[in-house]
Amino acid sequence: MAWIIATCVVAITIMMIVVQLAISRAVMRMLENAPPLNAGDFGADSRANELRFETEDGLTLQACHFPQRERPSRGLILFCHELGGNRWSALSYCEALFEAGFEILSFDFRNHGSSDKQAGYEPLHWLTQFELVDVRGALSLIEARDELKQQPLGIFGVSRGGSAALAAAATSKAVECVACESAYSTRSMMSLFSQRWVSLLVPQWMSGWIPAWHVELSLTGGRLYSQFKRKCRYAHIERYLPKLRERPVLLISGERDNYVRPEIANALHQCLGEETTELWMVPKARHNGARQADKEGYDQRLVKFFSALSAESRKEPATDPVEVSESLR
Repeated sequence: MAWIIATCVVAITIMMIVVQLAISRAVMRMLENAPPLNAGDFGADSRANELRFETEDGLTLQACHFPQRERPSRGLILFCHELGGNRWSALSYCEALFEAGFEILSFDFRNHGSSDKQAGYEPLHWLTQFELVDVRGALSLIEARDELKQQPLGIFGVSRGGSAALAAAATSKAVECVACESAYSTRSMMSLFSQRWVSLLVPQWMSGWIPAWHVELSLTGGRLYSQFKRKCRYAHIERYLPKLRERPVLLISGERDNYVRPEIANALHQCLGEETTELWMVPKARHNGARQADKEGYDQRLVKFFSALSAESRKEPATDPVEVSESLR
C-alpha cells in the first residue's frame, strides 16, 4: 500500500511540474512576443505644422498639428497612434474630424517615428508607464501653446494608443471626452492570451484540471518578472476607468477582431459604466479596421461624438502625476 501511495505522489508531483513549466512557458511567450500587427506606412502631410516637446524623463518627441486655416476650430483632438505606427497615421482615422472643422494634434511615441529612442526599451503591445509619460508630455505641450490650450479638448487613440488615451483622459480634467478603437485592458488581455497558450501547450484532458487561480498566479509571477526584465511597469487601466464615468466615452471594436476579442471590449464597457459609455461593435471589422469596414458609419459616429465638445476655455491642469504613479502600482 505504501509504495502505491508513494508512486501516486511522485506521479502527481511530476505532472504538476510539467503543468507549471508549460504554463510558465506560455505566459512568457505571450508576454514578450508582440503579435503581427500591421500598422501601415504613412508619410508626411504638408497640411501639418511640425512641433516637438520634451517628456518629463528627458526624451524629445516629434509631433504635428493640423490647424484649421480657413475657418474657426470646433475643438482639438489629441491622437494616439497604435504600436508600430507614427504621427502621420492620424488622418487615416481622423480625416472626417479634420474636414468637419476639428484640429488634430498627433505625436510619435518614444521609439517610434522621428521621436527619441529610449535605450534598452523595446515597445511591445502592452501599455507601460513610458507611453503614459509620452501622452502627459503631449498634454503639457497643449497647455504651453496659446493656439492649442484655449480649445476644448478630446482624445482619440487606436489599439495600444487607445488604452493610453483612456488612462490619460482619466488623469486630466482638461479632457472632455475620449474615443478609442480596439483599446484593451492589459491584464484582461494577458489573462485571455495565457488561457489560449495553455490550451495549446497542455493536453485538453489535463488543462481541464488546472484551476483558474493557478493560471492567474503564474500570470502574475510572469508579469512581475517581465517588468523586471524589461525595466518597465505595465499599466493597470482598470484603476483609471472609474474616473471616466462622468465623461463621454466611445469604444469602437471589430466583431472579427481576433486580437482584441469582443469580450475584452465588453469588459471595458462594463468597467467604464454603460450610462456614459457607448460601445460600437462594427460588423466584419478586424483589428483597427473599423473604418475600412464601414467608412461612412465610422466618420459620422466620430464627428457626432466629438461635436459634444464644449466651447468653454480649458482651465484645469493637464495631468495629475500623483494619480498616474499610484495607478501603476
